Amino acid sequence: MHNHRITYTFGDIVYLKTDTAQLARMVIAITVRPGGVAYYELACGPDSSFHFDIEMSSEVDVNLKMGIEVTNT
Repeated sequence: MHNHRITYTFGDIVYLKTDTAQLARMVIAITVRPGGVAYYELACGPDSSFHFDIEMSSEVDVNLKMGIEVTNT
């Protein structure tokens, strides 16, 4: 028996960390890849795309949306 840990589940609303518009996307499919890595299909309107959880966030990045660059010192 295999146990896999997934960060998000079906119907969750997520945002892509690199999307400057910070559009809301819904998790519509999850594929577990070899090694137990989850690969998510996200819907945004009529379009869908595939992403790993490291690319996603459950919260809007307001700074990115406003074009503010945050640097860590």
